[in-house]
Amino acid sequence: MDTGIIFLLGVYFVPLALVSAIAAWADGRRPYMALGLASVALGLVLLASVLRPDGSYGLRDIPLLSVEYLVRIWQAF
Repeated sequence: MDTGIIFLLGVYFVPLALVSAIAAWADGRRPYMALGLASVALGLVLLASVLRPDGSYGLRDIPLLSVEYLVRIWQAF
């Protein structure tokens, strides 16, 4: 799997973790799912940064990587 995909998965799990944390807070529950998603997101981002031969990814890379992989998916069909 490409390190860009791993990085994007990690980045896109962060908003899901935030939504889960807010929902748990609103319902008066403990945010177990939010903690799990945040842990997975952090692990994926760190894994992608370690495996990338050129160095780590940054926030500036997110839009370019997103468009690049959307184009790849579009070309597959």
